[in-house]
Amino acid sequence: MINLNKCIVAMALLCAFAFGNVAAQETEPSPWSRFGMGLTIPTLSSPQLMMGGVSSPIIDGYVINPDQPASAANCVSTLFQSSIHLNRSNMSEGDSTESVNYGSPGGINMVVKKPGASSAIMMGVIPYSSKGYNVSRTVETDTLMGNYKESYSGSGGTAKSYLGYARSFKGKKWLPAGNADSVFVGNRAVSLGAQVSLLFGEVISTSRLNIEDVTYLDNRTRSSMKHRSLGGLLGVQAFQLLWANYDSERNFKGSASLYLGATYAPQANLFTDHEKTVETVQFLNNIETVIDTASYTSLLDAKGRMPSKYSIGGAVVFENANGRRVLLGADFMQEDWTVVSDSFNEIDILDGDATWAVASRSSIGLTVKPRTDRSNHNVLSRSTFKSGFALDLYPISFKGNQLRGWRASAGVTIPLEGSRSTSKVHFGVEMGHRGVGIENGTVFEESLEESLFSMQLGVTLAPFFKNLWLTPKLYD
Repeated sequence: MINLNKCIVAMALLCAFAFGNVAAQETEPSPWSRFGMGLTIPTLSSPQLMMGGVSSPIIDGYVINPDQPASAANCVSTLFQSSIHLNRSNMSEGDSTESVNYGSPGGINMVVKKPGASSAIMMGVIPYSSKGYNVSRTVETDTLMGNYKESYSGSGGTAKSYLGYARSFKGKKWLPAGNADSVFVGNRAVSLGAQVSLLFGEVISTSRLNIEDVTYLDNRTRSSMKHRSLGGLLGVQAFQLLWANYDSERNFKGSASLYLGATYAPQANLFTDHEKTVETVQFLNNIETVIDTASYTSLLDAKGRMPSKYSIGGAVVFENANGRRVLLGADFMQEDWTVVSDSFNEIDILDGDATWAVASRSSIGLTVKPRTDRSNHNVLSRSTFKSGFALDLYPISFKGNQLRGWRASAGVTIPLEGSRSTSKVHFGVEMGHRGVGIENGTVFEESLEESLFSMQLGVTLAPFFKNLWLTPKLYD
């Protein structure tokens, strides 16, 4: 049996440790993260990640969906949600292979809502992008300079904090129950939500040229970019009961429902403090000594633009009297970085041979809750099983070919036994592949390919059922 108080303390300490050094996070070892602000991270909220990232249409009152502001209005009560992620990346480029194990924190999210109310407030911090690469190559030449070694490394990342508000509007209708009776049920609802967010963080890139002949001096170039952007996100969700059956004793027999959802984030200003230092150095006995500073550039409040982003999706839900519930959903997201590429005219955020591209994510997801075991001893009968698949297009093109990948995921959401609440534990796994499929890679002469695998452990905590937070007492 899992103790709720211990779980709360453990997750709080973990989250404080994980985001206490957010600017120093190095959770993306992929060489592709050298471009731009680093690789953008798919939604790290476990309930949505297990469904391939399907988020805009999903209405679930027992979990938090930070990518859909309107979803907070459908939560049943105040909720807290977070997760941790363990990842493995197998990278290959030509004859070179490398495997890297690393961990990363998920988002920290909270919804504040009075039970039964039509409005809610949501807030949190979620990862946005990350750098953590460290790659090198040795070049052999017949020139007078001789052999030399190129190395590239990066660190840091960005995160996004947000504050949102949502409100729902519900309709009800009488439905027949047998031949002589009826029931009054909710048959439609519309939820609206909005978020204000702050993107912040620092990414650092360092490149070195080390000439083996000690009579030649070496080079080190270090670039630091501190980003910040104030933006917003709008969301809408709709629920429509397609049909529902009740018997003559007004017992529920089955139903089908339709969920629709969409989000939109307008363009926003991006401000960057940029420092770039080019130094002449010398390596002796693996010790790097600075000889001279060739150039130094410092630019405050360099202005660019964050692109607009939209998502749209739908889901169909079938429910049965025995407790079985099946949901099939699909979602599409797009973010066009080519529209704002000309705004980065003061500094080169991308670097290298990369160009901006249109990012997108196409997802499908399936949720199955098995029939309820009336004995109440089988926790799996009260669990929800999820799976999903996603096709990702990243906002980076390299030598005319866009970085792309796929992800397949599965997981289970289990009630937190002994908590006497609606708290849940989420466990999921994900595997995928990422690459550009061309003959020239980022560093070597062959195309870089990555095989990805990750495990997620998350928790959604709700108050003890007798703790009616935000509900006034009915007596003095």
